[in-house]
Amino acid sequence: MTASVASAQAARAPGARVPNDAQIIWLLQNMPVDNAKSMTPLINALLSDTAGHMKMADRRVATKADSARAADVVREVRAALAPYRDVAAAERDGYVRFLPWLEEQSIYHYNSSANAVIAATRFDATKPTSLLYRKDAAGTMVLSGAMYTAPASSTPDELNARLPLGVAYWHAHVNFCGLRPASPGSFKADSAMLARSLAIDTREACTQAGGMYLPQLFGWMAHVNAFDGDSPSVIWGSDGHDHMNMHAHH
Repeated sequence: MTASVASAQAARAPGARVPNDAQIIWLLQNMPVDNAKSMTPLINALLSDTAGHMKMADRRVATKADSARAADVVREVRAALAPYRDVAAAERDGYVRFLPWLEEQSIYHYNSSANAVIAATRFDATKPTSLLYRKDAAGTMVLSGAMYTAPASSTPDELNARLPLGVAYWHAHVNFCGLRPASPGSFKADSAMLARSLAIDTREACTQAGGMYLPQLFGWMAHVNAFDGDSPSVIWGSDGHDHMNMHAHH
């Protein structure tokens, strides 16, 4: 995913600086894709809890105050975001489906660029950067929860101030390599290029491959699955299956 974005950026402007988050989002949304269905398992694996390109923030022991604050956030999320059980309502309010060319996703992110701007400076539980949906057996989008973001430069204390590190699982997507296509003028993302890119996770290997290294994609992220149940392990993740258990917790 990220590799294809970097490749597209390189194709547009060889030697250009690493694209910023807004450019990456635009490229991901609009890049030409060859046989998108074949990319589904690669991208869903990339979003899995144990993916090699996933970095977890340091955990802390939850205090009673942390648990109380987390419970308050869940109540606020449920009250504010309940109208978005209807995905059409979310779209009317400016939420846009991430990776629209990828039909089958383990979790569907509907992103709000306006809320992302707010999240760059402060936390607001009523304005998540993303709404999270999954498809039920009938193919209907079902609201699962919300994703909140924080700047990549955030310290542990700053993350903790937004959502407590003893409860929430803050994570980041890291160490990507964008391979430059052999024929820049006819670039098209495909599963073969994505697989080659995802196999690289160090700056040195990326340089040797002639790619563009991205140490971190976007900022820090945390999921609040407030509509999936009442158990904290369901809402916040980590119910014993693995160290994170956020994206595909069902």
